[in-house]
Amino acid sequence: MKKLITFVTLSLLAAFSAFAQDTPYQKAMKKEIAKVIDADSLPELQQSANAFSRISELNPKEWQPLYYNALAYTYQGLNARLTTDKKDEVLALADALVKKADALSPENVEIVTLQGFVIMAKLSADPAGRGQSLSGQVMQTFGRALSLDSKNPRALIMMAQMEAGMAKFFGSGPEKACSLAKQSAEIFAAQDEEALKAAILPTWGKNLAERMVKTCQ
Repeated sequence: MKKLITFVTLSLLAAFSAFAQDTPYQKAMKKEIAKVIDADSLPELQQSANAFSRISELNPKEWQPLYYNALAYTYQGLNARLTTDKKDEVLALADALVKKADALSPENVEIVTLQGFVIMAKLSADPAGRGQSLSGQVMQTFGRALSLDSKNPRALIMMAQMEAGMAKFFGSGPEKACSLAKQSAEIFAAQDEEALKAAILPTWGKNLAERMVKTCQ
């Protein structure tokens, strides 16, 4: 029943969006979300971060601008061109933004998943030095996200990434990681992406899931 209600809700949102004119906020968000998803350079990611910051200032009660602002900084924190100190700097900004988003929308699976992503990025900046202290935090945060929604594809693929890393470290098999990745890819494939975009909800992670599934074959 819950899945049916979600499907109907998203379908209605998509239908209404076709007839209703977007507000300035919606127009700005859709434009900048498309940019940050396609961004492949540090300057582009910073431009997106700046844009979402401006949108957030104009719409202080909305969690999505904070969320995507944090996502832009998280992507920067994963860039190999940055030093560890610079990665920590941008990831600290991401962490602060996630906390602000969480205050506006508590127990939001998307926000909790992003929180785990930020911690995972911090870990990846110095795996040898931070693996022991941060691995548990990452797994716990993604576990919390999955407890909120066990079918969230981003929470599943992020957990799959961590399980893959843990399996490699301990020399165990990739079965659990691959199972999570497959679940994620199947959910992404079944989603109405246009309805999610119309509702300004996250859609990122599909390519990551598909790539991981291929490596599992």
